[in-house]
Amino acid sequence: MADEGEGSVAATSGLARRLCALALLAVSGGLLASACADNESSLFVRMRMARTGDCTVTCGADEPFWTEDTVDAAYAGSHSATLLVGNQIVQRGDPDVLRTETSRVHLYEAEVRVDDIEGNAVTEGYVVPVTGMIDPGTSSDAGYNCAEVLLLDGATMDNLRRRAASLGRDVQVVATVVVRGRTLGGQEVETAEWSYPIRVCFACSRCVDVSPATCCVSSASEECEDNDEVVGTCSGQRGPQDCRNLGQTCAAYIESVRRTL
Repeated sequence: MADEGEGSVAATSGLARRLCALALLAVSGGLLASACADNESSLFVRMRMARTGDCTVTCGADEPFWTEDTVDAAYAGSHSATLLVGNQIVQRGDPDVLRTETSRVHLYEAEVRVDDIEGNAVTEGYVVPVTGMIDPGTSSDAGYNCAEVLLLDGATMDNLRRRAASLGRDVQVVATVVVRGRTLGGQEVETAEWSYPIRVCFACSRCVDVSPATCCVSSASEECEDNDEVVGTCSGQRGPQDCRNLGQTCAAYIESVRRTL
């Protein structure tokens, strides 16, 4: 009876251990699921920063931002934007116990998908490298930093250039971005999908030929010295183009691009 009792106790202990293991697995699974769900709120894209003045960007939640980009595909081979990314992971560092801060996030890539306004894919999605380090927030305020993300890569722009030239009007698309990062503590985090509208046209910007037209090709002669500079606009906006930046007259340039379509 003693042996049976001991055997019974052993069996009960083994069962208890197994039950505890299952319980811990279930709990840890819940925690992992919770962590995955929290990842999309830990890191987030807030907005597309505006380029102002001399086309520079100032990163910050209170700085100017844009709600739509416009791109002339006749003059652009691709299109990037500066995105403000926020970090809401709580601070972990504590100088009193020599604990380093592990909640800073290093951004390393962005996944981009481009669809038309009806939701049809324009091209296959692609992954591009990004960089940036975001400090943890303080209290209820997130930490912020900017990341330059390629919203329209070369293949996508080629596709949209052909569409816009064929239709003779703007092509409206939506770039959807997921930014990924890694905390200094080794935790992978990513943003929820963030979508941004872009209008793409072909040769809709005003192009300026200087006088005489030969100055478009070369400005080395004296007769070209008095030509004023054409004030352009920042990337993401339509604006005037200077033929001297194209190396030929505006008409010749547009014709050369059309031949490639």
